[in-house]
Amino acid sequence: MGISDTLALIALGAVLGAAGQGVRAVVGVKKALEAAQGSSRAGWFDGRRLGYSLLLGAVAGVVAAVAQYQPGIVVTRSLLLGFAAAGYAGADFVSGAFGRWLPKA
Repeated sequence: MGISDTLALIALGAVLGAAGQGVRAVVGVKKALEAAQGSSRAGWFDGRRLGYSLLLGAVAGVVAAVAQYQPGIVVTRSLLLGFAAAGYAGADFVSGAFGRWLPKA
């Protein structure tokens, strides 16, 4: 496996991690809409927060790709679903790690 294959695996992890986090965001939007049934819906959507969330999912997907990397790795359906699951579930972990080690703005 050459450098281009390795970078492709990492990029694949980033894209699928962001997609997994996107699924989680859709679930969150659905819950926010249900909570705002009787009240004004203005101000419930924040594009920056969505972008930040997708970025965290991509980082979680990259971490999963790096953790699974081995020479001659075969990309299977379960590996791809694992990258998406890492983005879905790992964004909270990455956010907590960044919040702990990076200074507050």
